[in-house]
Amino acid sequence: MSLYHEDGRAKPAVAVASMIDTTSFDCAWSLSEEITSMVVDKIAHTGKIFVQSSVDSPFAENPFGNDLAWMKREFQNQEFVVFLELVEHNMTPVTRGKKSQPIYSQEMASNLNSAVRVRVIDLRGHTPKIVLQEMIRDSYYIPKMIIPVNYNEIVWGSNEYQSTPMGIAHHQLIQEIVTRVSDYVLLAKSR
Repeated sequence: MSLYHEDGRAKPAVAVASMIDTTSFDCAWSLSEEITSMVVDKIAHTGKIFVQSSVDSPFAENPFGNDLAWMKREFQNQEFVVFLELVEHNMTPVTRGKKSQPIYSQEMASNLNSAVRVRVIDLRGHTPKIVLQEMIRDSYYIPKMIIPVNYNEIVWGSNEYQSTPMGIAHHQLIQEIVTRVSDYVLLAKSR
């Protein structure tokens, strides 16, 4: 992916920090690695933003805290930096009737609920500035007719994973994250 548009204008330069996963969701692979990788790929493929691969180093400072000054040191060659935190990722059974009386069965429908905290920092000025900070929530309904997937066998990166309920749900969540991040980066760059 090129740093410049075809007409010679520079694209916004964005770093995406590896996602922080504060969930306890048990999975055969790293949800942080999966979602970060997919966000980086999707942003890069928009063709509007130059994004380097994710930044893996752990930070001594809290990327969601009030102190932003350290970000200028850590991301010296970037105009923007994106921080992501997976704060919710769980399967919840869909209940009928009263919420206090769920119907438990092997064939029960469920929702895959996810929430990602997103923060985009503009590093172009003398001091870093927050241009986007929000919680992106998504819920993907999984009907009871779908055969349960063994995610120890069908893992992220396999051809079959993309068509699984989790693969589709993650694609949907990532699309929303990329849309929001891209919109705000491009808006900030235009000012």
